[in-house]
Amino acid sequence: MKIVKYITIRLVVAMAFSFAMDQLYLYTFWKDDVKQHGDVLENLWGVDMHSDAIYFGESSNFHVQEGDSIKHRISYALDSLLPSISIATVDNAGLHAGTYLSLVKNIPKEMNLKFVLITLNYRSFAANWRYAPFENYLAKSALMLEPSLPILNKFMISLKQYDYQSDEDRNVQMKLAWKNEKFTIPNFDYDNVIEWDSAMAWHTWLDVNPNLTEENLPLSSHYIKNFAFNIDTINNERIEDLNAIVSIAKNRGYKLVFNLLGENTIEAEKLVGKELLYLMEKNRSFLVNYFTEKGVVMVDNFYQIPDSCFVDRSWPTEHYNYQGKKIVAENIKKAIEANELHY
Repeated sequence: MKIVKYITIRLVVAMAFSFAMDQLYLYTFWKDDVKQHGDVLENLWGVDMHSDAIYFGESSNFHVQEGDSIKHRISYALDSLLPSISIATVDNAGLHAGTYLSLVKNIPKEMNLKFVLITLNYRSFAANWRYAPFENYLAKSALMLEPSLPILNKFMISLKQYDYQSDEDRNVQMKLAWKNEKFTIPNFDYDNVIEWDSAMAWHTWLDVNPNLTEENLPLSSHYIKNFAFNIDTINNERIEDLNAIVSIAKNRGYKLVFNLLGENTIEAEKLVGKELLYLMEKNRSFLVNYFTEKGVVMVDNFYQIPDSCFVDRSWPTEHYNYQGKKIVAENIKKAIEANELHY
């Protein structure tokens, strides 16, 4: 009994000390550390507690063309299209489902939300996003945002107890995925990114595809690296993140909306061919069906954005001009009204 009492007293003292230090940390350095290691949480802090919904997005939401006089976000356009409800915005550059998961965990439980809207970026399932150097920062942010003792989160960050890897290691991961993550395309000679990209670089289709030139070969390679993959539900990190978001939404009673962004399939087919479109369609169809079966409202913008609306012409992105953003916002509005989420 003495040993039990001895241990119990010291456990209580240790817990009280940890709590006291955590409170001191909250009132001193915590906000500065959040600004440095997880600044997207500041955007969530700024959300009006009376909002009816939250739009979580990345740069597709706020990127504007140089000289564009209209500087609206997709989420702002959506908010104006649905005047009966208030839609808040939480966004930052480079975010994907892993960061959205961390943010959803931090939504104040007292908020009475009608729905939560998550941006679904097709490219975020690809190896060159999953293993990009920026993942270090996103992994650190996720740890900083974890709903635990903030002082413990900061301590773990100081020890780099998150998915921290050197740029060289990330590059190795990426290239291994490009080589080992196989896909199957009917009547096609290549089943991985490395071989397909190498064939493009060696001018395999330069003389037979009238849309290919020496100047746009690098862009064609970017399309292969960003879009040529087969989503693996077991090992793909983004599927795991999205499934966790679905679980949290279900537990908290939020209706969930996934906004699958539009891709420039017109340019992809012109430069790379119908084989790439085959893979893209296979993954698009999978995502829509997979999450619809889980009760998610899927807004499928995949083929909805015209080539003229894409503003980046040297790299495939989901950055649209105002017209493109308006198309996305209007399609989300239709889905919300069709599923009566605005009541």
